[in-house]
Amino acid sequence: MTSALLHVDVFVFSGAMAGVSLSVIDMLRIANMVAQLQQGASATPVRWQLLNGRGAPISSANRMFGAYVQQPTGAETNPASHHVCFVPPLHGQNIPAVRAQVKALPSVQACVQAHLAHGHTVATVSSGAWFVGEGAQTGGIKMALPWYFLSGFCRDFPGVPLCTEYDWVADGALITGALPSSVTSVVLAMLRNALPEEQVQACERLLVHQKERSAMTLQTVQEQHIRATRDSAVARAVVWLDQHLEQTYSLDAVASAAAVSPRTILRHFQQVMGMSPLDYLHAQRVKRARILLEVTLNDIPTIAHACGYADPAAFRRIFMRLE
Repeated sequence: MTSALLHVDVFVFSGAMAGVSLSVIDMLRIANMVAQLQQGASATPVRWQLLNGRGAPISSANRMFGAYVQQPTGAETNPASHHVCFVPPLHGQNIPAVRAQVKALPSVQACVQAHLAHGHTVATVSSGAWFVGEGAQTGGIKMALPWYFLSGFCRDFPGVPLCTEYDWVADGALITGALPSSVTSVVLAMLRNALPEEQVQACERLLVHQKERSAMTLQTVQEQHIRATRDSAVARAVVWLDQHLEQTYSLDAVASAAAVSPRTILRHFQQVMGMSPLDYLHAQRVKRARILLEVTLNDIPTIAHACGYADPAAFRRIFMRLE
């Protein structure tokens, strides 16, 4: 069992954007998945616990959040080398409402300040910054906030330097994201403080849009497909079948469209597609039927006819077999 390298306390409480906290846990799960792929099934470098507004752990029996509670694995018996406390943004409609919410949650604020006092990292997004403003003001730590909170935060914590160039910033023991959309960057910064760089980079490839990688992958896939099917008998047969889903199947017609004999198109189709032209036609018809069932109010016989089946009973049998 690999010892945990990172332990994260994730707050979720009434009035908070719970989805942001749960997104953090989903990304921590991805970090463990990457570690298991790289190091083996026993690797669990990240541990977390959900805390409520009183700072108490949330049980797996909790109906709303229990599924996000991490199950014991044995790694929790080994102290993590790095600790983080994550505070989600609040649903306050305005700055006075945010101030009132923070004041009503003294246990959260106390836990945050305790983390800072012990030299642990605190991560927060948007209005969650109010829970750490006092500590940031004392330490002169730079923070990121959305523009609509800047004036109120400056009045409450005039000694905090604010970053307006980026949507997130890591400064010392504090990681802040200006907007809920910056939570991915915040989590990657948390991971980078504790995990090997190759694991963090692997997580980043899964969590952050990779424009060049996506373009290259798509180009490669398309080129491989084109090389295999460009102007081939199978390509011509597939196009013809896709354009004539509702027509009665005829192998002679498929072969004629592909400009080869029926025997040749059967052999080539099986080699390239792994199925016969008729099996491919059934699969495409079922795809069309599924869409029609979802977006129309037509009855089964009408949908069956639109997908090339004169007998609704035969349509049902094929639909159930391929679904």
